[in-house]
Amino acid sequence: MTTLTYPAKLADVVTELLDYGWSFVLQHGEDTGDSPFISIEAKRSKDIDTIRITWHTRATGNYRLFSCMVNKRDVTLTKARETITA
Repeated sequence: MTTLTYPAKLADVVTELLDYGWSFVLQHGEDTGDSPFISIEAKRSKDIDTIRITWHTRATGNYRLFSCMVNKRDVTLTKARETITA
């Protein structure tokens, strides 16, 4: 059995979400091919901003950034973090 290391930026994103008052859900699961993934969906309580970030292990066996969106638009993780701290 292989032990997976969580993405380094995951803790940073969670810390920023907590520090800046976002509500969020963190989901850790496996896709239909049994590949682990971690997803975060975050919303501001009085804003329409929604952030979705997913790290996946499919094909590589290690967590890598799979998807990063702000308000249904593809963005870099840096842009998503800028939205969190704005």
